[in-house]
Amino acid sequence: MSTLPYLDQPAVYGRLSRLAHWGGALLTLAMLVIGVVAEDVLPKGPERKALWAWHVAIGVFAFAPLMVRIGWRLVAMASGRSPRPLSPAGWTRVAEKVGHGALLALLALMLVTGPLMVWSDGQPIYVLGWFELPSPIAENKALHYRTGLLHQLGSKLMILLVLVHLVGVARHGTASLRRMAGRHG
Repeated sequence: MSTLPYLDQPAVYGRLSRLAHWGGALLTLAMLVIGVVAEDVLPKGPERKALWAWHVAIGVFAFAPLMVRIGWRLVAMASGRSPRPLSPAGWTRVAEKVGHGALLALLALMLVTGPLMVWSDGQPIYVLGWFELPSPIAENKALHYRTGLLHQLGSKLMILLVLVHLVGVARHGTASLRRMAGRHG
């Protein structure tokens, strides 16, 4: 049995891409679930506030790894290092590229609007009482409103895109999962 390469190959994602994908997926889904539950399920109160604190903390610690994940994928796509597409040429391949690009762009939007939403409200980002990230910008209620709206809309769009992504995975059957698990064939 050969060892899986670190970099992507024509038929399989390398170790670094797999780590970036699955790590990014887990971090994104954790923040998405926590954010949706805190915003749309729990009533105002201490439980909701505690859940928001965890959403923010995960966001702070996930910021750099998720930005690296976006950069890694963009570099791999630009350099042609990504594995060959599973779909034949045509509209399905275009849809896959647009879908993957939209997920990365939306993730970047969420990483920008989250901190800006807090800072534009004139607040530092508090991380579970361990430390805080002071605001580099002045309070700006209009920016706060717009970034909050974008972040909330982005969360709903992220749910939709993740579901579309899962439909695409199911459409490809085990071939897609094998590639993302590091197995050839």
